[in-house]
Amino acid sequence: MILMLETPTDDSVEVSIAFLKECGAKLTEVSPRALDTIFTRLRGILQDGDSSNLDKRVQYMIEVVMTIRKDNFKAYPAVIDELDLIDEDDQITHTLSLEDAVNPENELSE
Repeated sequence: MILMLETPTDDSVEVSIAFLKECGAKLTEVSPRALDTIFTRLRGILQDGDSSNLDKRVQYMIEVVMTIRKDNFKAYPAVIDELDLIDEDDQITHTLSLEDAVNPENELSE
């Protein structure tokens, strides 16, 4: 997301904001420093004049997502209650690396 915001366009900012709305609550738990970096960049886009190329609607979207963050993403939970169907004790987590060669039949059956 940082790469998309290096040279912000209407589309790159909109995609970043959509991602933040959907994943911001989880990012707050998992990587708050990374989330701070992203919001610092968004704030910089508004304040440093990078927003002169952006549509007013997109600038407003940045302000809205900052307000959503102040509210701790209450309107955008990390897991929607209706989708949390499996008890935490019954869940199995599979950790995979994108760099390693993996045989899916062997890895997922362990």
